[in-house]
This record gives sequence, C-alpha cells and structure tokens, in this order.
Amino acid sequence: MPRITQNLFRRAPAILLGIGAVTLVIALIWWALVFSVVLEAEVLTPREAGICLFDTSGLCQAIASLCSRDHVLNIRVYEPEAFWLAVGLIGAGTVAAFARWLRPRSAA
Repeated sequence: MPRITQNLFRRAPAILLGIGAVTLVIALIWWALVFSVVLEAEVLTPREAGICLFDTSGLCQAIASLCSRDHVLNIRVYEPEAFWLAVGLIGAGTVAAFARWLRPRSAA
C-alpha cells in the first residue's frame, strides 16, 4: 500500500473525530440560535427544546417554523440531521480508533 494511503488510514480516526466534534459544535450553535427564541418566549420547556436537538417530531418542526424573529445569521429553521451527522462521524472515528487499537502490531 502506498505511504500516503497508509498515513491517511492511520490518521482516519482522528480526522473523523475532529470533523465530528466540529460538526457537533456547529449543530449546537445552530440549535441554540433557533431555539433560544422559543425558550425566551417560554413556548417549550428547556427539556422539550433539548429534544428538538436530535428529534424531527411534528412539535419541533411546528415550533421552529413559527420562528419569525430575524437572527444574526438569518437562520429560522434547525435541521437535526446536523446532530446525527456529528454523532455518526464521532461513532465512526471511535470504531476506527478501536479497530486500530485491536489490530495486532507487526514485529519490526
């Protein structure tokens, strides 16, 4: 296997975990921008709004679609798929790191 490919596979867990962490932070900020208005208006409890971080239930979509206040970035709708993408990337990075850890070392 070429050296570049070996280095990429060696770094894959860290790359996946890093991208997943960044995606999770972006999802949390995105959720906070949209649902801070909902929490200020006391339409949902913090627990109910927190569920909307990862859930696409009708309640979450209905509440988010009612958001009419302009935000700094003009964001009005939150998509939980960003959270699930982050979870998937972090999970893949964790599995890749664990698989690498389990792989027997070659005697050199």
